[in-house]
Amino acid sequence: MNIVVTGATSFLGAAVTKRLLQMGHQVFAVVRPGSKNLKALPKGAGLLVIELELEQLEEISRFVTVPCQTFLHFGWDGSGSDNRMKRDVQQKNVEDSMKALEGARRLGCSRFLFSGSQAEYGICKQEMEETIACHPVSEYGKAKVEFYERAQRQCARWKEEGLAEMEYIHARIFSVYGPGDHPWSLVNTCLDTFLREGHMELGACTQLWNFLYIDDFVEGLLSLVFHKDRLKGDGIYNIAGGEEAAIPLRSYVETMYRLAGEGGSFAYGKLAPNAEGPANLIPDIRKLSETTGWYPKITFEEGIRRMLEIKKKEMRRDHCLVCGQKLGEKPLMVFDGMPASAQDIPDAEQVKEDTGISLHLHQCSKCGLVQFDCQPVDYYRDVIRSGGFSTTMVELRRSQYQHLIETYHLEGKKFLEAGCGRGEFLSVLTEFPVQAYGIEHKKDLVEVAKSQGLAVSPGFTEEVDTVLGENGPYDVFLSFNFLEHQPDPGKMLDCIYENLTEDGMGLLTVPSLEYILQYDGYYELIRDHIAYYSFETLKYLLNLHGFEVLEEEMVNRDTCSVIVRKGKRPGEIQGGAVQPVDLSGWEKSRMVINEELEQLTKVIQSEGKTLAIWGASHQGFTLAATTCLGTCAEYIIDSAPFKQGRFAPASHLPIVAPEYYKEHPVDVILIVAPGYTREIAKSIGKKFDSHVKIMTLRSDHLEEVTEEI
Repeated sequence: MNIVVTGATSFLGAAVTKRLLQMGHQVFAVVRPGSKNLKALPKGAGLLVIELELEQLEEISRFVTVPCQTFLHFGWDGSGSDNRMKRDVQQKNVEDSMKALEGARRLGCSRFLFSGSQAEYGICKQEMEETIACHPVSEYGKAKVEFYERAQRQCARWKEEGLAEMEYIHARIFSVYGPGDHPWSLVNTCLDTFLREGHMELGACTQLWNFLYIDDFVEGLLSLVFHKDRLKGDGIYNIAGGEEAAIPLRSYVETMYRLAGEGGSFAYGKLAPNAEGPANLIPDIRKLSETTGWYPKITFEEGIRRMLEIKKKEMRRDHCLVCGQKLGEKPLMVFDGMPASAQDIPDAEQVKEDTGISLHLHQCSKCGLVQFDCQPVDYYRDVIRSGGFSTTMVELRRSQYQHLIETYHLEGKKFLEAGCGRGEFLSVLTEFPVQAYGIEHKKDLVEVAKSQGLAVSPGFTEEVDTVLGENGPYDVFLSFNFLEHQPDPGKMLDCIYENLTEDGMGLLTVPSLEYILQYDGYYELIRDHIAYYSFETLKYLLNLHGFEVLEEEMVNRDTCSVIVRKGKRPGEIQGGAVQPVDLSGWEKSRMVINEELEQLTKVIQSEGKTLAIWGASHQGFTLAATTCLGTCAEYIIDSAPFKQGRFAPASHLPIVAPEYYKEHPVDVILIVAPGYTREIAKSIGKKFDSHVKIMTLRSDHLEEVTEEI
C-alpha cells in the first residue's frame, strides 16, 4: 500500500513509520521543513520524505504523484504543556488538520486515521468508554474533539455528494511510553534520574493511570488501518493499556525505581498538576479488541526492562575510541551534576525536566587517550560555533592560513573544511589565493553559508567511502575543534584520507588536554567533548590512520594545532608505556575555585550587590552547575542569539543578550570564556556602566581584569 504519515518524526509517527516499512509498504513521511528530528526516521527502501508545513497539507498531491490508500495524521503543533491551553495555537491545528483531510481526499485515500487524545474526555471519574460525553478542560483537548466532529461531517458530506468514499477513524490515544519518547516524559525522566542516582520530585501521583508500550500501540493502531472490513459505528477507538494497567501512578513510579536499581531518591507532592488538572485514566479498550482482536501483550515491567537495557548501553561505552582497547572498570574520576550537553540548551518548557548527569572519565591503558565512557551527544555531526566571528578567532585563523599556504606553497590548491558550520572560518580562507570548499551536516547552516556566497555542500564523514562534496579530491583538509566530538574519530580520518590527493595535507585543531592539566581547568570538561587529546595521543591517532605530523603548536593558549601530510597507513601501531595522567590538581582546583566563588558571592551579597556570568559556553555551564554560581548569579550573558531566551543546562540560569544588562544591571560580571576574556572585557568597558567590576577565571583562581581594559 501507499501510505502517508504526517508528523512522521514524532515519537508515535516514527514508530508507526518504522513498522510500515518493515511490512513492505511505501511510506510518504511528511516532516516540517528543516526538521531536526530526521534521525528518528528509519533508513531503507520504501521511504520518501516530504518537507511540508502543516498548513500546506491540502496541496500534498503536488508532491505525492501516485494514488494512496491510507492517510495517518499525527502532525499537531503545541502538544507540550505550555501550549495546551493556548486557543490560537490549537485552533490553527484544527484548520491545518482539515487541510490534511482535503489532501487525503485528493490522493484518493479510502481511510484517514487521526491521532486523538485522552485529553478529549477531560477530568473523568468513570471508565472512559467511547460513547460517553466529552468535557475537555484544555484547549488541546477541545481542539481534538472539534476536529473529530468536523472531519466526520465532512467525510459524510463527501460520500453523499459522490466526491469520496473515505472512512474516518479517530484513535483516542492514552499514555504511550518507550524508546524514542521525549527525554522529559515522566518515564524517561524517572529512569534517567534513578540510573544516575539523582533525586526526582513528583506530584501527588495518587490518581489511577494507564501506560501502553510503544510496540503494543503500533500494533493496535495498525489493526485499525488494515482491518479488512469497513469499521462500524462512529469511528472512535481508545488505544490504551488493558484494564489491569489502570493502577495508581505511584505504583508505576515505584516499579521504575525498583527495576532501575533503587538508585537515588524521589519525593511525592512536590509538583503542581499538569494543564488539564489531576485526572484518573481508566480507559475502556473493549471496542478496539472486539473489532480487531488486538490486546496489549507487553507488561509495564517488560517495557521498562527493554528501555533500561537500551539506556544502559547508551550511557556507558566499554572500549577506547581510538584503539579499541577495553576500558577499565574503575574510572579516573566521576563528575556529578554536570550539564547533559553544551548545545541542547533547554527552553522554558524543557527546563522543567532538565537535570544534571554523572560523567565517568577513563584513560586507555594502550594508547593513553583520556575520554568519557558515555555515548556522544546526538548532534555530534553538526558544527555550532558561537565565537566564530570574534576578532580573536578570525585573526588566529588568518595567521594559520597564511603560514600553511606560504610554507608549503599551496597557492591555487583546493581546500576542504570538514565541518564548516555556517562558514565562519571558511570566509576567512577566501581572502587567500586558494579554492575554498566546505561540508557541513546541519542543513540550515549549509544554507546560511551558501547565502554568503561560500561553496558549502551538505555532508559528513559518515563512512570511509563517503564522497565529501562535489569538488574532490582535495589538496588540503581543515578541521577545527571537531574531532573531540566524534565517537569514531578513526572513521572520520579514513574518510578524509580517501577524499585527498596522493600528497594531500591538513590543518587540524583539538582542545588541549595538556592545557587542562597544566592549569587544572576541570571546568573545561563537558559531555560534548567525549575525547581529550594531548599532542601524543593525537599523533598516535593520526599516524594510525595514515597521516604524518609535520608541525605541532599550542594556539590560543588551550588548543593543540597540527599540520599533517597524507602518507601510508601502518595498519597497527604498538602503544608505548602509557603514563597515567595525574588528576589530583583537578580535585584541588574544584575545591579552591568553589571556595573563592563562595567568598566572592558572600562579599557581593553582604554589600547588597549582584553578579552575572558572561559566557554561555561549556566552561560557563559546567561552573554554574558545579559551584555556587548556579544559585548566586542573576543570569548568563551571551552574544549568540540562538542561546538567548534559554536556560543553562543543569543550573537553569537564564541566558540573555548583552543589552539585557541595561534594564537589569549587575555590579560584578565574571567572564568565563577562555581565549576571549580581553575582547569581552573591552566590550564591557565600552558599553556598560563604569562602576561594574569585571572578573575572570584564570586557570584555578579568580582575578579582576577591570584595570586591564
